[in-house]
Amino acid sequence: MRFNISEKHLTFITYLLFAMVLVFTLTKPIQPHNDSEGYLTMSIIRSAPYPILLATLKHLFGSFFNFATIFFQVCLGIFAVGFLMNTIKKHITLHNFWYLFLTLILLLPYVYHHAIANGFLSEALAYPLYLIAVAQYITLLNTQQNKNFIYLFTTLFILILTRKQFLFLVPIGILILMYVSFKTKNYKKHIWVFAVFLCVPFFVSIADKTYHKIKHNHFVSTPWSGIHFITPAFYVADEEDISLYNTPEERLLFSETYKQLALKQLNIHNLDSLDRSDNIMPYITHYSEIANHTVLPAGIHATATNNTEDEVYIAVDILTLKMTLPLIRDNFKAWLNLYIKNIIHAFGNAKYLLIYLILLVYALVSLIRKKTKQSEIISLVLLLTFSNIILVAIGMHTLKRFTFYNDWTLFLVLFILLETFNSRNPQSHE
Repeated sequence: MRFNISEKHLTFITYLLFAMVLVFTLTKPIQPHNDSEGYLTMSIIRSAPYPILLATLKHLFGSFFNFATIFFQVCLGIFAVGFLMNTIKKHITLHNFWYLFLTLILLLPYVYHHAIANGFLSEALAYPLYLIAVAQYITLLNTQQNKNFIYLFTTLFILILTRKQFLFLVPIGILILMYVSFKTKNYKKHIWVFAVFLCVPFFVSIADKTYHKIKHNHFVSTPWSGIHFITPAFYVADEEDISLYNTPEERLLFSETYKQLALKQLNIHNLDSLDRSDNIMPYITHYSEIANHTVLPAGIHATATNNTEDEVYIAVDILTLKMTLPLIRDNFKAWLNLYIKNIIHAFGNAKYLLIYLILLVYALVSLIRKKTKQSEIISLVLLLTFSNIILVAIGMHTLKRFTFYNDWTLFLVLFILLETFNSRNPQSHE
């Protein structure tokens, strides 16, 4: 590449970008969202880290709470972007223009569309933590020092506790450790790290339940998983599936939910004629209507006898989790079809999915043939991208809100491939 940016200019422009993002976000008001109230009131259906952060900021800054929240959230994001970029620069060499472009892409969620620093949503904490975790995984590929593991497990613990969609980082971490052990021929050294990785979900679960015990007097996991898991199952269910259930609560929740979904034309057997050819879009578009405004009210009606609001949420979660697997098993083909379409939707369409898949296969084959830092990082970020979508699609609609965390990975892959091509081209050095 003939267009050169010196290290000094790169540093100056990067800090200028950081300053522009900081000023831009601080001049915009904070925006409430549908989920904001649950975080602000520390509802039992919200996991601990983000509500605790907001409560701490409110206690410290009082009437300046909104401004302090924006300032903290954007500063955390800027730090995370800088941390990830510094890590990438340590391990692979790219033209400075690509570093600058990637920095800009990583900052986009703060200034465009998501505006994550200007809202009361857990993405404001999860996104920077995720970038830090990815940076630590890149470091893990090359350096296995004890202090690195301490930082890594601390980040993973807080991140997964914030949003359980990041549980996929545990098996990815184990895969990295297996790869590193194979590469270095040193398996015994990492046994304790394997053990800690396996224990991370257990530690997160205990911490989640402990928080709810202290705050809500109930030693339970955050009671919202059942609603997510049963929603796609209800979308593909048929009326005869009520025979799968025996208890009055189960039958009442099913019959009431199915009746309402049929009236709203939000079940694949009752869709509007225009939606039947592409049944994924009604699911994506009206997911909240199905989950929050149909399944949940039916669950509350079925379980609300003499219960407090927190106890109702717990009871609904237990009931929906219990009902999910039988419903999926009985409609597995339709459920699987919806699941695959949900994954495809996350990538935009099947062609984009194929591009990602080709790049991943290429990277993995390259890694087998020759272990380079470039192929290692490409394989890692693409595996992270696929893993996040595959997990999210099980119980959620694949909106950008849940998948934007990896929007930058394709650009990094492209920049690495372009740099590799450029370095092999003799004319590039003229």
